[in-house]
Amino acid sequence: MNDFVPAAVATLLIKDNKLLLGKRFTENQFAGWQCPGGFLHKGETVEAAGRRYCLHKAGLEINRIRPGPYTNNVFSEQQHTITLYLIAENFHIKNTGLFADEKIQWSWFAMNDLPAPLFLPLELIFSPETGQII
Repeated sequence: MNDFVPAAVATLLIKDNKLLLGKRFTENQFAGWQCPGGFLHKGETVEAAGRRYCLHKAGLEINRIRPGPYTNNVFSEQQHTITLYLIAENFHIKNTGLFADEKIQWSWFAMNDLPAPLFLPLELIFSPETGQII
């Protein structure tokens, strides 16, 4: 049995007080709205992973990025991860085809009017109990 908890990386892209979110799928089932992200690869920096996932999943190239909050995600007794969030401060669309993906539906949402359900790690950031600040 592996007692290690995998690390994921996700990037918060905020523009005009709106957050970019896309639909997250697990085994082809909708699992909630989430920022671009995925698991950290061995030997990869958190920043490099954040940039890679933004480019490969949403077609966004990040110019400036900084560390953000983290979440301790206990999905079930068998599934537990940590998500390390980054905050993109300057970015642009490099691949409009990825950004316009009809399945993922990348969309901008007002910070005070986020869609439901949020994927668990993102839900934890906005939970009043966690006290996370973006």
